Amino acid sequence: MFCPQCGHQADGGKFCEKCGSPLPRQAGENQGAQAGAEAAKQAAKQFGSFVLAVLKRPYQECKTTGGEQLISGIITMVLFSLLTPLMFYILFSNGPGSASFTEIFFKPTIYFALYIFGLHALIFFSLKIAGNHVSFKDSLSRFGAFLIPFTAILIFALLLFLLHTDLCFTVLAIGLIGTFFAIPPAMLSSYQHSYKGKADIIYSTIVIYLITCVAFRFIIEHYIKEIFRYIFF
Repeated sequence: MFCPQCGHQADGGKFCEKCGSPLPRQAGENQGAQAGAEAAKQAAKQFGSFVLAVLKRPYQECKTTGGEQLISGIITMVLFSLLTPLMFYILFSNGPGSASFTEIFFKPTIYFALYIFGLHALIFFSLKIAGNHVSFKDSLSRFGAFLIPFTAILIFALLLFLLHTDLCFTVLAIGLIGTFFAIPPAMLSSYQHSYKGKADIIYSTIVIYLITCVAFRFIIEHYIKEIFRYIFF
């Protein structure tokens, strides 16, 4: 490889050893970068198409979702975990007090992520008790699909919040409550054709609700503590 500026023959690297000018990339590197960009483009296109399909017919689309949508499901779960903490962090940052990034955004994001993955684990465990042979990959993909409409509601709540509309908190509550109380029975009923065990879907749902309420209480207590600290200290 020769430097395009000084003509020095270089053994490799990104810069010329003699004049320091950037060296042209190897053909393989260019092809690899193009392949990576194309793969990312295709993944984004697939995710967008899947989201639109789910929003158009949520239950009909979700009940047939399998492991082929695992990446889309994980992306949705990550987005869901980020939106509510982001909304509260913006709220506290615009106030007169000092908003802690760790306490207002980072920790709650981790809590929401653990809660969402824990909610799926409870549903998956209930399916197994019911004698369903669904794989963890398939159930996680379907859970992420069911989460898409509620993630869209949280995005809408964030947009309303940025527009300084009081309705944003009502929409936020609908998105959160809908997630925690609508997804478990929807997930369980989508597999009802293959139930073989003795566990009934009603009792499985009740147990999930109980554990969900107890776990969600810790997130609410964390935010209440931070609100009082923000106001009085």
